[in-house]
Amino acid sequence: MRALTISIKHFIAVFLLFYSACSPAGEAVAVVEELHAALLNVMQQAEPLGFQGRYDTLAPVIQSRFDTPLIAKVILSRYWDELDEQQQNRFIELFKRLSIATYASRFDDYSGESFKTISVEELKKGRQLVKTELISPKSKPVRLEYLMHPNEGNWYIISVIADGVNDLSLKRAEYAVIINDKGFDNLIGELEKKIQELGDSSPKS
Repeated sequence: MRALTISIKHFIAVFLLFYSACSPAGEAVAVVEELHAALLNVMQQAEPLGFQGRYDTLAPVIQSRFDTPLIAKVILSRYWDELDEQQQNRFIELFKRLSIATYASRFDDYSGESFKTISVEELKKGRQLVKTELISPKSKPVRLEYLMHPNEGNWYIISVIADGVNDLSLKRAEYAVIINDKGFDNLIGELEKKIQELGDSSPKS
């Protein structure tokens, strides 16, 4: 009887673990935690990897876990439909490179940091908000919230909110000013320049 009780408890524990991993919330969290694991990896190997090594390590994760085409469309907003397909694809590609370069530049050191998943909030349109923290021994935790949406059976990040600041909203405002004042080609030039600066400003290994 005791063996049967232990067996049932073991079955329930395994079932709950399996359910958590396979539930929509579990799948969305897994995407975020995969990104966090990659960030910790490049932080811990920041010096031997150098900027290019961090870029190359993060690229596959960011390419597969962020819905960059949707993000690009949201950022350009009303300007998106004014662009031809070649211009749209050019912006998507550059914005993807900028995102990878930004992460590679910012996560360039390790001092005992860790990530912690706090909770998942259900939103409209089947979306979820995964709430996490970046914990550092040297400073107060940074709140990182990931807006997730499902697409063709997979979960993707479409926005990152750091301590209440939505980077997507900031870029949408910034890029709108550039397009209004100087045109789309100048925006492309600004993105290329920023990507170059991020690489040049990073300490070389």
